[in-house]
Amino acid sequence: MAAKKSFKESARRFYRGYRSGRIRVGHSLVKDFLGLWLGREQEVCLRSGLKLQLDLSKKAQAGIFWFDGDADVALAWAIRELVPVGGVFIDCGANCGLMGLQACQCRQASVIFIEPHPRLAKSIEANIRLNRFETRAELIEAAASDTSGEVTFYENPTGDDGTHSIHEDWAKGEKRVLGKVRCETLKGIVERKRLPQVDFLKVDAEGNDYAVLQGLGEYLRPSFARLVYVEMVRDRESICALMASRGYVGFVTVPRRGRELVRLQQVADQGRRACFFQPLSGSGAGLNALWCGKDSAVADYLYASSATPG
Repeated sequence: MAAKKSFKESARRFYRGYRSGRIRVGHSLVKDFLGLWLGREQEVCLRSGLKLQLDLSKKAQAGIFWFDGDADVALAWAIRELVPVGGVFIDCGANCGLMGLQACQCRQASVIFIEPHPRLAKSIEANIRLNRFETRAELIEAAASDTSGEVTFYENPTGDDGTHSIHEDWAKGEKRVLGKVRCETLKGIVERKRLPQVDFLKVDAEGNDYAVLQGLGEYLRPSFARLVYVEMVRDRESICALMASRGYVGFVTVPRRGRELVRLQQVADQGRRACFFQPLSGSGAGLNALWCGKDSAVADYLYASSATPG
């Protein structure tokens, strides 16, 4: 058992070093070769100390394993920098729960996970228990939308956990009907849980993001939902118009890859100011956006960060 653990950690360290090194080709081949010697189910401790049970046959979870939790560097930075200690974090479209677990770990946040896929919901529950976050984390097994009830859920059977959706046309390629899942509105959840405010709302609902925001109703305002991070692959213009009408200003993730992203993350880890977001210019720019109050301290901070060289 110790030998297997040692090989697992050595393989992960070797791959990360190779990926961030001077050789810019063959990354996938190296990862696939090392993966041949590992089992599908893996329990891993990230460098942050967060523990996860991961299924390496699933693309998103395999990425977490090999990249040591760096699944979305900009979002992780926003969680560390902008979520107040002890705040309320809603992880809507939680997948295996990585982002909400990070908020629970590094900001001692109270986290509500919302995830409709039964298998992923079980994964979230397992990861909550693994980290002993039961007193601060809660799972709602449902799809968030603008109405409540039941809806057909479509699964991508190929191993890409980032493309399951309530929209049949959401992702290209093979898909199958998983069955009916429960739908809830964020407004209903807020009122049922009697939340005084939401400090950070993450929305990654695979094509249903606009409906999720609409489902927050009158609570979609900066005085209640202080920060909103939303995927804008679909309904981008509608999302931008809705958020602007409610008093928000948007910042989009700065496109960075490979060694450049590694360098920027090192800058942030050293406590220096790093530029992960830039002001949204035009309703069609950017795939993921972080929204905050127009005249808020967070907006001032993000504007200043975006002016940082590099």
